[in-house]
Amino acid sequence: MTAKSKHAQGGSDTAYVGQGVRTLGGDALVAGVAKYTSDFQFPGQLHAHFVRSPHAAARIKRVDLSGALKVAGVVLAMEGKEAAEHLDPIPHYIDAAVFGGKTVHVRCLALDQVWQFGQPVAVVVAEDKKTARYAASRVQVEYEPTPAVLEAEDAVKPGAPVVVPGWADNSIMALPFVNGDVAKAFERAHRVVKTTVRIHRFSTQPIETRTYNAVWDHETHGITFYATAQNPHPLRHVLSTALRMPENLIRIVAPAIGGAFGMKMHGHPEEALVCLLTKRTGQPVKWVEDREECLLIGAREQLHEVELAVQKDGEILGLRDRALANTGAPSACPGWGMAFLTGLTFPGPYKVTDIDVLMNIVTTNKPSWNASRGYGKEATALALELAIDNTARAIGVDPIAMRLRNFIDKDAFPYNSPTGLIYDSGDYAGAVKKTLEALGYDNWKKKQQQARAEGKLLGIGLAYELTPEGGAIPGTMVAGYDSSTVRVGPDGSVMLLTGVTTPGTGNPTGMAQIVADELGVELEGIRVVQGDTTTCPYGFGNYSGRSTIVGGGAAAMAAREVREKIVTIGAALLEVDVATVSLLRGVLRSSAKPDKTLSLKEVAYAAYTRAYDVGLAITPPLEATCTFRPGLIRHTPDEKGRINPYPSYSNAAYAVVCEVDRETGQSETAAVCGSA
Repeated sequence: MTAKSKHAQGGSDTAYVGQGVRTLGGDALVAGVAKYTSDFQFPGQLHAHFVRSPHAAARIKRVDLSGALKVAGVVLAMEGKEAAEHLDPIPHYIDAAVFGGKTVHVRCLALDQVWQFGQPVAVVVAEDKKTARYAASRVQVEYEPTPAVLEAEDAVKPGAPVVVPGWADNSIMALPFVNGDVAKAFERAHRVVKTTVRIHRFSTQPIETRTYNAVWDHETHGITFYATAQNPHPLRHVLSTALRMPENLIRIVAPAIGGAFGMKMHGHPEEALVCLLTKRTGQPVKWVEDREECLLIGAREQLHEVELAVQKDGEILGLRDRALANTGAPSACPGWGMAFLTGLTFPGPYKVTDIDVLMNIVTTNKPSWNASRGYGKEATALALELAIDNTARAIGVDPIAMRLRNFIDKDAFPYNSPTGLIYDSGDYAGAVKKTLEALGYDNWKKKQQQARAEGKLLGIGLAYELTPEGGAIPGTMVAGYDSSTVRVGPDGSVMLLTGVTTPGTGNPTGMAQIVADELGVELEGIRVVQGDTTTCPYGFGNYSGRSTIVGGGAAAMAAREVREKIVTIGAALLEVDVATVSLLRGVLRSSAKPDKTLSLKEVAYAAYTRAYDVGLAITPPLEATCTFRPGLIRHTPDEKGRINPYPSYSNAAYAVVCEVDRETGQSETAAVCGSA
């Protein structure tokens, strides 16, 4: 890649953005010396193990901890009623009540009843993990099983067992997304084709499971919480509320993370409880999630009944969808919000204005959802793309041609969708054409005809995704903005501190590239600091593909401010006009005195030691903190009550060629291609 751009100030060519560079911190990861949460071990370290319900629904009659407390090495055992004396309910990451839905108080340990298999009922703390696990098996819990409901279709039937006592039914909310005259569109149509799409339950499984290690500070009576956390600052607020402690006594540290994908967004009961355990024992308490526990967390289970009203040529006149989302048991995690986003992102990249989508978000006795990559938008894409393929076959048109017929035109942006979203840009037809060209589509079509003649099965599939990123949900800690600090020390070394975090995807490198180019320094000399609520500016972490968008945007703004200070000082030291000074790769030059140069180290030292010199009219130190607030986001409802919670609408086309053995059903991918 040879992309070039210009510095905002100084006019020097960039060196890093758009280039393939060595991943910052990559050597430590490959060498196995990077520190993950489970690697932290402190003097007096204790370990926790949870007792979990074997029932999907039951009343708790009695919890007997005496057997566990008799085990040598056990320090503490606790059940729900005792925990409730010290912990308030967990604040919801996204409270359904904000959108007019039902809500419920979620406790860290169950009190009188359980509403899902695997729900924490008690916890044991011991001197080592093995002892804690064994002692937990000695806890006696007497249950009275009650009727459970597991499927969303059953949960909405009259007379179904109600998961949450006091609720009239199991619907958290039924969200309509309606625009235009759908009935008229269906009347005008040549044909209406119905497609049923059932998306099975998923469980996001990072290599590293959730891990928490809480350390009590006897001097300040505060807590340092080492955690596999995507959102350290919002998590600190949650812990502050649940623990009844001021936020300034809680420090969250998120070390290297071995994958997250949404699962490590906060709201889990173990978070606040592990902090309570260190407070009660006065010793560090660690909990490492077992893979069996990790597999409990679900996502994505939805049922769609999609109807497309179409003309003979494949033009889509109207769309109707009746959807059910089985979000499992009530939780403080943000998983249920995926279903909201599924409804909101219809009709994807297609210029269909008459739509009627009803998303019924249902609670059941299955283990609860947490966020999962795509956050509901992947369900929209799957339902739409399968419906288009099915409809194209039904009316006898080419499915690719049908997509091209209905895509939003590239000249129509910014585009107002029927649900209120504002798409920023895109060339959907162009992406499809590039994908087909790269795939060699015409050649594969010929091979497909030949394969059919020989009795072989060769399939060619294409699908499109529109995935809004950088979400900002009103009334929640899902914010669309973030902050970064750029700091140059007296020795010229550069540090980037940012409120966004990384789940292991390498965004520190991308942000460092931005800073290196904006500041005019070497990439290798930049240190990136993330995931520490004490040292980093307030931020909202990683989710919704936002980290480089907002963290990088804020870093660019801060780097420009610092660069202006550096160039101003350099001009004073060189005794030239500031407009003649450039900064590239850590060296300042002036076109007015081409024979003289200054190193960044020289200028930085002057900034810290000569701040009162008449010629250095800057405000020290060489540091700036900026907040990037993307445009397009609109939280004030329009005349139809619609909002736009996204600033960026990424999109891509994907094509796959697959060979299937007619006798065995075994499939083999022959070619894969995509274009954004």
